[in-house]
Amino acid sequence: MHNTSQAAILLLSLDQSLAAQVLGHLPRELAERASLAVAEIGEVTQEQQQAVLIEFKSLFHSRPRLRRGGPESARQLLAQTFGIDEAAPIQARLEQTRDAGPFAFLTTRHADDIRPLLIDESPQLIAVVAAQLPPALSAAVLAGLRVDVQADVLQRVARLGPTDPEVLADIAASLKSRIGQPPVRKGGVSRAAALLRESPRTTSRSMLAALDDQSADLADELRQTLFSFDDLLKLDPDTLQLILQETDDRQWAMALKASPEPVRRKVLGCLSPHVAQAMKEEMASLGPIRLSEMTAVRQQIADSIRRLEDAGMIELPV
Repeated sequence: MHNTSQAAILLLSLDQSLAAQVLGHLPRELAERASLAVAEIGEVTQEQQQAVLIEFKSLFHSRPRLRRGGPESARQLLAQTFGIDEAAPIQARLEQTRDAGPFAFLTTRHADDIRPLLIDESPQLIAVVAAQLPPALSAAVLAGLRVDVQADVLQRVARLGPTDPEVLADIAASLKSRIGQPPVRKGGVSRAAALLRESPRTTSRSMLAALDDQSADLADELRQTLFSFDDLLKLDPDTLQLILQETDDRQWAMALKASPEPVRRKVLGCLSPHVAQAMKEEMASLGPIRLSEMTAVRQQIADSIRRLEDAGMIELPV
């Protein structure tokens, strides 16, 4: 691709997990520039997307002769790029894609793109397709269907026996003919954050660190999107206890006063009974708090949590 805006349009044409894999294969500098372009790009027209895809296809067909492919080549490439530990989940996803047979073309699509193809089909046909796709993708597709249809499809999947390969091929061909051109999703901070979430942790950290030098405000906005105050529910008790030790009690009292009950219960449950009672008394003594004050103090706590992660003291969930 000749420029980063074209690279951003290409990435936006892919499912975010596939786009993250593409970023992982790029040199660090190019990955950083492409992520920045995704965050900054606005609306993209179908004409712009078509031009980029045509150019990409032309470049692809003019590439040097490929080396021999296969599962082992893919495994070696992933291990060299990400390291053995981080390559394992990616390899698992690739194997799921291979196992999807004639429906492999759907595994690179977002569930929101697949659901319209199936929503008017019979529960039996939906069950056949769902049984062929990776479980996480099938679950995401079914999540957007009516509850009664979900139950019907689930029952049929559970009872589904072997399906004739020719029938599978016919269904796949019909879906493929209707799926059309990949949609262009809007770029922006949320999309860039989604790419970071799907990227290996070391890759996302290095890209954010480099982005600090190019656009510190954008890097901070991405960090805020990646972890918010309500994400405390995802933390294990040991991690949360360490965070509480490294942050100010009064900040917590202000932040928790108007927090949802699950968040408040999770935080107070990580404190000793004596400290938890003192925290409750502090919350009661504060009186009314302006929304702007509560939002600001929550953001301060979230910033402190991210600094602890950057220092290697804690590890946040993806």
